[in-house]
Amino acid sequence: MDFKQLRSFVAVIRYGSFTTAASKLRISQPTVSTHIRQLEEELGTPLVLRNAKRVEPTASGYKMYDQAVSMLAMHDKMLQSKKQHESDAVYLGASTIPSGYVLPELLASFCSARPEASFVITQDSSQTVSNGMASGLYDLGFVGMPVKEDAIDCIPFCDDRIVIVTPNKSRFRNIDRNDREAIANMLREEHFIMRKAGSATRAMGNHVLEQLELEESELNVFAHLNDQEATMNLIEKGLGIAIMSERAIRSHVDAGWMLAFSVPGVDTVRQLYVLKRKNVQLSDTAEAFYNHVLNWEEESD
Repeated sequence: MDFKQLRSFVAVIRYGSFTTAASKLRISQPTVSTHIRQLEEELGTPLVLRNAKRVEPTASGYKMYDQAVSMLAMHDKMLQSKKQHESDAVYLGASTIPSGYVLPELLASFCSARPEASFVITQDSSQTVSNGMASGLYDLGFVGMPVKEDAIDCIPFCDDRIVIVTPNKSRFRNIDRNDREAIANMLREEHFIMRKAGSATRAMGNHVLEQLELEESELNVFAHLNDQEATMNLIEKGLGIAIMSERAIRSHVDAGWMLAFSVPGVDTVRQLYVLKRKNVQLSDTAEAFYNHVLNWEEESD
């Protein structure tokens, strides 16, 4: 039994005709007939009396009609409530690092003052989020690289640092962290887990490689991934190394599961940005959240 079958049944009883019910519901008459037959088979009793003049409910049909009307009314009310809730929601697009490691703090601090606020959050690459902002999919966007679009305000609100991440094994612990050539050799020799194109972390990783005078073709690429947890699991299992956000791996390094290398003389600090379309009126909640982001002071560990 489903709501389509119930709607067909209620319409047939209400209008006394399969043809009229089908017209009102904008479906075919055979579909209405099928819905009624399926209900009767499931309930094990006839629900309508079919005659030449008008379709009438059976005794079971009368009882079923009242129940079906109540069920449909409740269903419609729930859908309306859901649509209203979603229309009030703030739609956010966020790349991997902001969505996983920054937005939770932002949302927690914001919702403590506005517990009624609701959000619909989509995670994707920085480039895809930027495209979504330009096409109006999101109220606000959060990305790891600057966006140069005339119609979008792109404002830095916190920073991040890119590091080389390895398993916590003796051969990595013995590498001189101040020796650029040793770090470059590590990148050449070890299995490397690469972020997919379109990622801001991938772009910063390319910057690190350039500073070390390494070509991507020199790397022994083991896998291409965008999933942070999957990447960290592979590293912890000793299957490769990667260039990642320090925010993503901080707790794993603190726990002693992985090592993080900076590159001497290479600035790997990047900004994280909040995006907002120019000349577009946000809802009160979205505007309040935007201002909350701009005035946010990150808690120190």
